[in-house]
This record gives sequence, C-alpha cells and structure tokens, in this order.
Amino acid sequence: MTSKPKLTAHLYLCVALLTTISVEAFADTFQLSSGSSLNGKLLNPDQEPRVDYQIKTAFGKVTLDAKQVTKVVAKPLVLQQYEESVASLPDTVEAHLDIANKCKAVNLFEQHDFHLQQVLRLDPDNTYVRQQLGYVKIGNEWRQEDVLMRQQGYLRHSGRWRTHQEVAVIEATEQIEKEEIEWRTKIIRWESAILKNRPTAPDALKSIREINNYRATTALAERLNERQLPREMKLMYLEVLTEIGGNVPVQAMLKCVTEESDDIMIERCLDQLRQWKSRTAMRFFISMLKSNNNNTVNSAANALGSLAMKDATLPLIEALVTNHKIQVGGGNNVNANFSGNQPGLGGLQFGGKPKIIERNIQNRTALSALLVLVPEGVNYGLNEEQWMNWYIRMNTPQQVNLRRRGL
Repeated sequence: MTSKPKLTAHLYLCVALLTTISVEAFADTFQLSSGSSLNGKLLNPDQEPRVDYQIKTAFGKVTLDAKQVTKVVAKPLVLQQYEESVASLPDTVEAHLDIANKCKAVNLFEQHDFHLQQVLRLDPDNTYVRQQLGYVKIGNEWRQEDVLMRQQGYLRHSGRWRTHQEVAVIEATEQIEKEEIEWRTKIIRWESAILKNRPTAPDALKSIREINNYRATTALAERLNERQLPREMKLMYLEVLTEIGGNVPVQAMLKCVTEESDDIMIERCLDQLRQWKSRTAMRFFISMLKSNNNNTVNSAANALGSLAMKDATLPLIEALVTNHKIQVGGGNNVNANFSGNQPGLGGLQFGGKPKIIERNIQNRTALSALLVLVPEGVNYGLNEEQWMNWYIRMNTPQQVNLRRRGL
C-alpha cells in the first residue's frame, strides 16, 4: 500500500483554512474603524441609507453599526469561485494542472504558479511544468531562467529581459511622457478657464505665462498649432515657447509657418526664428526648395529671405529657375488640333491619355530673397548662370604663389 504524498505547508494551510468555512466563499473584506478587518458576506447589500452591516462570517452572523466600518473591499467573483474549487481539490498532478490552466485563463497568475509548484512537488521531472515556470536544464540540473538572467545582469521589465541601461532609458522615457501628460492636462484646464472667462481666468493666464519647464513645450506646441484657437491665445503660447527655447519650440514654429493661414502668426514665427539664427529652420526651408510644387518653392524662398542667413545663398541661386513635372491631358480635356486628319470634328481632340511634361519656371520670390543676402548693388536678375559665376568668384580664394622663396 502506497502512502499518500504529503502536502506542503502552504497547500496544507490553504486547504485547512478553506475547509473550516462553508462551501460558499466569503466575498468581502470589511475594514473596521479599530484598524482590524473582518472577512464575510454582506447579507443586506441593498440597505439605503446604510444603518448597519449584517455579515455572515465563518463563525456565524455578525451585525456592525455603520460607523464601525470604514471600507468594504469586494472580493472578485473569479477569486470566490477559485476558493470554492480549491477547497475540495485532490492532491494529484492532473488536478493541479487542470486548475492551474483555469487560473491562467482568468489571470489568477499567483494561484497558477502555486499549483504548478505543487505539480513539481509530486513530479519533479515534469518538463512541461518546468518550462512553464521558467526553468532551463543545464546538464542534469534544472535552473530557473530568472536566476540565470539576473546573474548575467539582466532585469525583467514589461515582460522582457533587458539590460540595466535599457531599463533606465525606458523609465526615463516613461517619466518624460508622464510629465508631458500632466502639463497637457493643466494647460488645457487653464486654457478652458480663459476662453470661458471663468472666475479663475486671471490665475490661469498667470499660470500659463509663468511656465518655464521644458516638459511643457510639447503641449504648448500642440496648442500653438491648434487651428480653432483665437490668435491671442496662440500668440501667448508663442511667447512662452520663445522664453523656454529648444528644439520643440523650433519645430512648432516651422509647422506654424508651413500650415498656418494667419499671416501675422507666420511673420511672428519667422521673426523669432531669425532672431535665433536657427540653422534647423534654414535647412528645413532649403529642403523645400526642391519640391515639385512651385508654390512650395516660393513659400520656402520667402521664408529664407526672412531668415536672412547667408548660407542659403547658393540654394536660392539654384532655385531661381526650377524644373517641374506637370501632368496634362486625360479626363475631359479638350485639345485644339487644326490638322485636317479628323473630318467632321473640326480638328478637336477630346480627352486622350495623360502626359507628363517638364517645364522650367522662373521664381521671382527666390530672386527677392537672394537680394536680401547679397551685397547691395549685386543683381543678375533671373540669370542663374551669371549668379553662379559671381558666387564662384566670391568664394574662390586668391591665388597663392607656391614657389619657394629665392627660386
């Protein structure tokens, strides 16, 4: 006759406690004003207003005055069902595996791991359970992956093993995001108070003007580029961003220049970028000179003229005449063709396949911007070749006599 395997202390205690109470698990924990707590089931949940708490406990019915209870913590139904099941659970590999799988399905991970450990108590070489619990086999020895990874300097973070440096970067990024969200919440609240002219509007206005934290710039940039806001609010956000400085304000101003329809806002942003001598802005607008959209080219040239940075001279020379690909024909286009090859149609061609043609376009806006950058009196009009010859002369060093002295 084989002896029944012994229960571990943990399982024995769990089963012993559960079998001392009724099959119906007690769903609530009642925190008392005395500092202690009581587990049981509330028998009068619908009482309103609350006068007392009638509680069924493992020892019988108890009635407490409402003032004696400070808080009621309800036990989740799934946990109640688990406790009901485990009270009569056989101490076998199959039973522990079955309930472990059910625990995992309802996110009772602590209970899931507990029952897998009971399987290992009964069947130490169970490979499936070892792997589930994160064990790896080295030689003839099972070792938990957690131990190995930690010995190698890794940390468990967000479900993955990471280096300390990776965790530090992730946590720093999360902290930045948290601070940015907090600033966004405050700024939106203050903005609402101002726009709705609430009694707190003066304090809200003062709070916004006093912002000097770089973490607030992301939210301020979003509000600066919010199309529905009145100009006065946007100008205030622009002033605050200007005081703080940094890359986020620069990017916000560039977005304003390229997307805003309010000329005053555009000019204010360009003025500030010019004061900062922003090379980021200069490079951004120079890249726009290569656009296939001629309107974009002229807008970028105008902005470069406003920035007045001499490093934009050569790109503006190259943008005096730009080549653009344009689609013509197709659809319901009607093209005149007075050849006599189409009797009865008067020489007209309807529709036809679309064609892509190339066209050189002169950009006087680029010339105006260029004249801001060059010495007074230098002007070759839209003649790109003459401008290039001038630029080469101005940027070619004087010839140096390389002959050695005395030769």
